Amino acid sequence: MTELKLVPARRRDSAAWLEYFRTNNEELLELPWDAGAELSGADKHAIVASVQIFQLGERSEGKHLSRSAKLYAQRTGDHAYYEAMVLFIKEEQRHARDLGRFMELNGIPVIKKTLTDSVFRWLRHLADLEMSVAVLVCAEIIAQVYYPALKEATRSRVLRRLCDQIIADEDDHVAFQSQRLAILRRRRPRWVIAWIHVSYRAFFWVTAAVVYLGHAPVFRAAGMRPRDFRDSCRDRLEAALGYMDPRQLEAASA
Repeated sequence: MTELKLVPARRRDSAAWLEYFRTNNEELLELPWDAGAELSGADKHAIVASVQIFQLGERSEGKHLSRSAKLYAQRTGDHAYYEAMVLFIKEEQRHARDLGRFMELNGIPVIKKTLTDSVFRWLRHLADLEMSVAVLVCAEIIAQVYYPALKEATRSRVLRRLCDQIIADEDDHVAFQSQRLAILRRRRPRWVIAWIHVSYRAFFWVTAAVVYLGHAPVFRAAGMRPRDFRDSCRDRLEAALGYMDPRQLEAASA
């Protein structure tokens, strides 16, 4: 079994996360929309179908997640967490909105449904807050690997800058949601946590394989070989599992 490395505490307190999301919304990168439609024929061939799918994944009202977070806040009194979750959902919607604007600029139609997206939404809607967040984090980790590749796969100034913004956001999204999983699991025995992490790794790697196969043109255009994708996913996954480990809460309070 892989030994987890405990990660440094970062904005673990709900009030601090709320402040982070408020501040982040005021410090967004300026996107060069005036650059217009810059996608070459080769760029379009490599990225269009992939961008459509990821834009759909970012596009959600977040009703189930918001409702679950609100119930949790009412039960625990952690209302700052609910407010932070609302702002997190708005950030995801901003990603979808900006990607949609980029797509419109380049004559790329928005899609309404894919099998993979439907499965992920179904899993999140079936579950309580913990499972919903765990499924969400899986997608966020994949996004941490995908958007740097997308940036390298295109010469569009708009899309490259947009990827920079999403990459910066996703890093903190993973930390925010993963640390909440540590809090939700803090009273569970160590062996239960170990089993959860084993199961989560299996779920993640199945998801990662599906994503790589489905978005291979983007990864090829970015020069990302299968082993590069694997290594990047592994590093991101292990970092997230470190945030999820309740031992980090014990270390911080010691």
